Amino acid sequence: MAANRRRGSISGGSGRGMTPIRSFCRATRSSWEFPTSRNCGSNIYQSLFSISSGRFEKPLKPQPAVKNGVNPMRYEGKTIAENAVSLDLDYPRRETPSTTPMQKIMAMAYRQRWTLLAAFLVVFIIGAILTFAAPREYTAAASVQFEQQPPRIIALPDLEPAPSAQDAERFLQTQLDRVRSRQIADRVSDRLKIAATPRYLEALQIDPAAPDQLQNRIFLALQSGLLAEIGLNTRIATIKFTSRDPVISAQIANGFARELIDSSLKDKEETSTKALGYLQEQLADAKTRLEDSERRTLLYARKANLTQTIAPGLGVDNGSLVARQLGSLTDSLSDATARRIETQQLWQQVRNTSAMAVPDVLQNRAIQDLMAQKAQVQSALAQERQRHTEEYPAVREMAEQVREIDGMIGSLSENIRRSYFARYSAAAKQEQQLNSAVDRLQSSAMAEQERGVEFNSLKREAETNKVFYDGLLQRYKDIAAASGAPPVNVFMIDRAQASLKPSSPNIPQNLGLALIGGLLFASFAGLLREKIHDVVRTQEDIEEATGVPSLGVVPKVDGSGDILSLLADPSSAQAEAHNSLAVSLQQLNDGILPESVLLTSSMPGEGKSTTAIGLARSLTRLGHSVLLIDGDLRNPSLTNILGPVPAIGLADVLEGKGKLAKAVFQPDGEDFKAIAAGNLTMPPVSVLAQSKTSPVLEELSELADIVLIDGPPILGLADAVLLSQAAEVTVMVVEANWIDKSHLASAVGRLPQHTKIGAILTKFSPRIAGVRYGYNNYYAR
Repeated sequence: MAANRRRGSISGGSGRGMTPIRSFCRATRSSWEFPTSRNCGSNIYQSLFSISSGRFEKPLKPQPAVKNGVNPMRYEGKTIAENAVSLDLDYPRRETPSTTPMQKIMAMAYRQRWTLLAAFLVVFIIGAILTFAAPREYTAAASVQFEQQPPRIIALPDLEPAPSAQDAERFLQTQLDRVRSRQIADRVSDRLKIAATPRYLEALQIDPAAPDQLQNRIFLALQSGLLAEIGLNTRIATIKFTSRDPVISAQIANGFARELIDSSLKDKEETSTKALGYLQEQLADAKTRLEDSERRTLLYARKANLTQTIAPGLGVDNGSLVARQLGSLTDSLSDATARRIETQQLWQQVRNTSAMAVPDVLQNRAIQDLMAQKAQVQSALAQERQRHTEEYPAVREMAEQVREIDGMIGSLSENIRRSYFARYSAAAKQEQQLNSAVDRLQSSAMAEQERGVEFNSLKREAETNKVFYDGLLQRYKDIAAASGAPPVNVFMIDRAQASLKPSSPNIPQNLGLALIGGLLFASFAGLLREKIHDVVRTQEDIEEATGVPSLGVVPKVDGSGDILSLLADPSSAQAEAHNSLAVSLQQLNDGILPESVLLTSSMPGEGKSTTAIGLARSLTRLGHSVLLIDGDLRNPSLTNILGPVPAIGLADVLEGKGKLAKAVFQPDGEDFKAIAAGNLTMPPVSVLAQSKTSPVLEELSELADIVLIDGPPILGLADAVLLSQAAEVTVMVVEANWIDKSHLASAVGRLPQHTKIGAILTKFSPRIAGVRYGYNNYYAR
């Protein structure tokens, strides 16, 4: 039975009977049409989970006997059963997609449109003023070509080797740095006589009336107007100069190019002259040292009686006769030792090995023939033994032949093995003889070397001096020949010409930069203002800031309208919005209409009391009995709206000064009942304790389907927190474009953890929030 009450159905209709509900959905959905709205169909279906036989009943809650367990629910004057609607109660709830990043950006841009426009115009206008007010400047450009390996009349690869590819970039950068050097700038100033020409000084913006540090100011002006650059994959550099006179710009650019070429030639000439002078001094000293060392070498050779042999046709010294003989015998001894080691190793291998296992024995032709003959005899012997015994003459004769052949094979193989020893003995004897001869010659050579130590030292000194002298002499000849035609690695390509069009200011570029700068500054200003004014604007903001689900929105009333009068009109956007909120309320409580709902807010003035009245009226239209309580004991604004109220209110009941039945009254012109705030004489915290409010709410739930409590704001007070402990559901009323997200999150954080919380966005204006959809479009039809 409980299951049936949770999932009732309306009989008497088919799929075609969905049209009235769909029309109801369209009428209700108008208050949800903005990017963060919930699906209307989901709200309606979940709101009607407890409909049975065309009437609404509250599941899992005992109903008053007078209501027979059911409550009539009507739409457009008819019950749901009369509309012949059949509902699929397992209809899945659809998730509405959240706002896309582009939608958020567009909404932010719309909200901050005036800030964006003002910031953009300020930057753009300033940029335009600076552009058109700037003085006109003219740029002239000369082109030069750099060659890392310049063409030469006389090639000197030893003096200037070919540069590597890795040094090409450094070479080009070095040349550009030379253009910017102080030396080149001073030469240009002297060549053009800038200091003495007023036109140059005027173009460079130098005051001739202040002669102090004039040369330094000229250098700084030349540096500021100069631009030397080179492109990728090219050796042609551009030398540009900018000033207020087009002719002066061309002359100074050509002056820098010309001075760069001349300075390169001059530097090479100075280098060659210094190198020749240095080499002349070194050649004189080297010649003197060479003559002295050769003279001392010859005197010592004559004194020590050293005889040297000269190799015919070579002209080089090959040493003494004894040394040559010792070298020859040493080579022979090395060969003899190698032969002895080789024969010794062969003998060691065959010495303890069977003669028949020696490779030379197996490869011997005679032995191979004997073994073939033996095999034939053994084959014939085997055949005879099959027919005769061992005593048979033919068998004995063949056996004797086999033994003779074995003896011949053994004798021959032993002779081959002994030949290894003979070769080893001959090699060892030859090695011994050569050792003796080498020992004798070594003694003679050592004696001669002792006498030639001083001679060799003198000889090496003379040779070193000769090589050094020859090298210096050749280098001197090369440099002397090359200095007459120094290579040029900088060439003039194009001379600078006076420009007829100013290069600065670049109006399109400057205006484009001003446009971009204005857009960037406007974006920054808009984001900054959006961040500073970080308020709740849409339902999605509520869910992102607090994680609390949003039940819906209430549109903002125009300046000429009154919210209470609009709520009294069932066809108004505000009334329909509260109808949608009433239908969505039970979603917060697992599809069941809650018994008690606390309406609170972060700050005062966010529309709690108005929302409470609107919900009470909407729930009444839906067939529910509603009891509205003014729970704001400190500032009972709802009591003032409801008009004349009894003398006994909620505070009197909680303090024990009055009966609950006497506090309930029905406001004039309303279908719901209400309880006023009453007369508070004790601290609100002690009056609103859970031990007092919970029994009162339980008793009131027997008098109505739902109890709505218009509570106080949360921040700064404990009243709302105490009331939320007693209420089944707490609904946060949030004013759009007013409450900060941080304040809202802080307020929600103060509520108890177990509390079921929802949120309602009030005073919502799509235009102010920057969203596309609103309410006026639908209701204006």
